[in-house]
Amino acid sequence: MQRGLLTGISLGVAMTIFALQNSVKVPVRFLWSKFEDVPLALIVLIAILTGVLITVIFAFIDQQKLKARIKRLQTKIKALEGNTADETIRTESDDSFKEDDTIIEREHGHKFFDD
Repeated sequence: MQRGLLTGISLGVAMTIFALQNSVKVPVRFLWSKFEDVPLALIVLIAILTGVLITVIFAFIDQQKLKARIKRLQTKIKALEGNTADETIRTESDDSFKEDDTIIEREHGHKFFDD
């Protein structure tokens, strides 16, 4: 949090210095509009804020997609864990477990059964 605050203050100071040193007024044409005598610093500030806004919008969209995917996967995990808990009964006493009326004996030294 402190690093973010220091970065924000540093950028603010840098933008202030830039604005003071570049107070030149320039004409700006955008699409069908034309503006006369717009400070150069204002143009740069608007460009930076537009870039930040576009980045935030795309980051928000990606974050929402990831949250939805996480929720879907968590639901799928819970469903799979529920199926596993219902279908598998493990008995530790004889090193075997039962799944769908099939008894599978544990083979020691086998990579599938080693924990």
